[in-house]
Amino acid sequence: MANGGLRTRPEFWPVLLLSGALVAVLGGWGASNYLERTRQEPPCTRRTALRIAVAPSVEPPARQVARDLVARERCLDVLVEARESADVLRDLTSRAADGAATGTVPSTAAATAAAPPDAWLPESTLWLRRARAAGAFEVPAEGVSVASTPVVLSLDERSHARLRRDRALGWNALVAAERPPLPVALPDPTASPLGFGALVAVRALADTAQPSNGAAGAAAIMRRLAARTVPFPGAAPVPTGPGAAESAVVSTEQDVLLTAAAGGTRQVAVYPPNPVPGPDYPFAILTADAPREGAAAFLRGMLAAEGAAAVTGHGLRTPSGGPPASITEGSGIRAGAYPPPPLPAEADATALINAWGGVHISARMLAVLDVSGSMAARLPGSAQTRISATIKAAKGGAELLLGTTELGVWEFSTDLDGERDYREVVPVGPVGPRRAEIAKALDGVRVKPNGATGLYDTTLAAYRDATRNWTAGRINMVLVLTDGTDDNASGISRAKLLDELAGLRDKRRPVPILFIGVGSEIDSDELRQIARATGGRVALTPRPSGIQQIFFSALAEFSCLPPKCRR
Repeated sequence: MANGGLRTRPEFWPVLLLSGALVAVLGGWGASNYLERTRQEPPCTRRTALRIAVAPSVEPPARQVARDLVARERCLDVLVEARESADVLRDLTSRAADGAATGTVPSTAAATAAAPPDAWLPESTLWLRRARAAGAFEVPAEGVSVASTPVVLSLDERSHARLRRDRALGWNALVAAERPPLPVALPDPTASPLGFGALVAVRALADTAQPSNGAAGAAAIMRRLAARTVPFPGAAPVPTGPGAAESAVVSTEQDVLLTAAAGGTRQVAVYPPNPVPGPDYPFAILTADAPREGAAAFLRGMLAAEGAAAVTGHGLRTPSGGPPASITEGSGIRAGAYPPPPLPAEADATALINAWGGVHISARMLAVLDVSGSMAARLPGSAQTRISATIKAAKGGAELLLGTTELGVWEFSTDLDGERDYREVVPVGPVGPRRAEIAKALDGVRVKPNGATGLYDTTLAAYRDATRNWTAGRINMVLVLTDGTDDNASGISRAKLLDELAGLRDKRRPVPILFIGVGSEIDSDELRQIARATGGRVALTPRPSGIQQIFFSALAEFSCLPPKCRR
């Protein structure tokens, strides 16, 4: 009873009154402070919106930085849109083309709805270059890198463990070898920064193996990779479906980590001998009326410690190559720094893509093989003859041709078919369904004992056939492999041949002749005169084993097709 009446006892009333007064004073002070603070921070008269298109592989850290920024900036809205870089590029270039056609920037409601983002965060600076090359000149040539991830080969861990027992697993064995242990899936270098980085690695491997002829070696490797090229519009995840375990995939370090984190097939990263250009995530402002302060604040956030933590927490590296935050054990991911190299100069990058285009384009080709008596000569220090080594190289080259390439084979000496110096061995047709037939026919090619070299008549006949059957959209060419000079007394003269070739040549429908001279008896001046008359060239090799490298280098060189090129 006494405790229950404690609150009503008179001696406690002063305490209650004092407490109430204190609460009232504190409440009034708080309200006054709030009103004073809000008077010092005026309300937003206009909200600023910043739209950023980001590559899907960097979307999570970009969204986190945007959320943190909006929480601090009362008048700023940041909209992060995950978009494939190829789609952004298409929109930018389409808009540039529309503007060029009309002389103005579209101002309709539809055009406004399709307006470009204020800023762009693609995977690679290559996308910025590509946009400018296509006429979107508002796109800067470079941006500020906010992240990076190395280009690697990704192997299923079981395949990696099995192959590692028998050999040293590196790009030399998996990419550059003539017969690699696994097929390599290459993202299209014309559409993927990863594929382009792989081409840089291929060229470096070829330069190391053949310092004097790296371009030819690179072309041969590219040709092998061409058959396994896959569409790759952006930085897509590593394939984990049926058959993925039995292939190596040109991928990224981030993809290897994210695949493991998502519970997919565990992958192992195999790095190229030296770092190659890969995704460098450049931040670029696209529009003149973009909210510059907001864009600068977002960029600062990406580069600050919190932004770097978000980037490395998503399997990426910092712009300088600082490692990801969490590395899966057994993934092969390097824990130390991995500084990314810069992109090649624009002219060098274009040359590399053009070389890729050369080996990836289908051809229409007539190959003409010398079977004169001198081709029976043995190669120094070898049991092979010139003809057997030439046939071996030709068969290997045919195996590497795209299935859609059209190939025909002739042989020539003197009087092979009545008074004709040449004879058809394989008619021109698609390689794909006829590889076995072509190989069998080549195995049947024999030297004509004491046969002379009817080079001029054969070259003219082959050129007439090729120009008459010229096919658009292909590399049309004549390939002549010979070890000597024309010594057919009853044939046409060199002057007559050159005159006839000049009359047949049409620069709008180019058919270059590639002469590959084998051995020491070649008259190089003779061949150069003939090749020059057709826009072709001459390559000499002491051994037929060099034929493949020369051939694929020539494909790259002859890849420029009309109407862009006029030979």
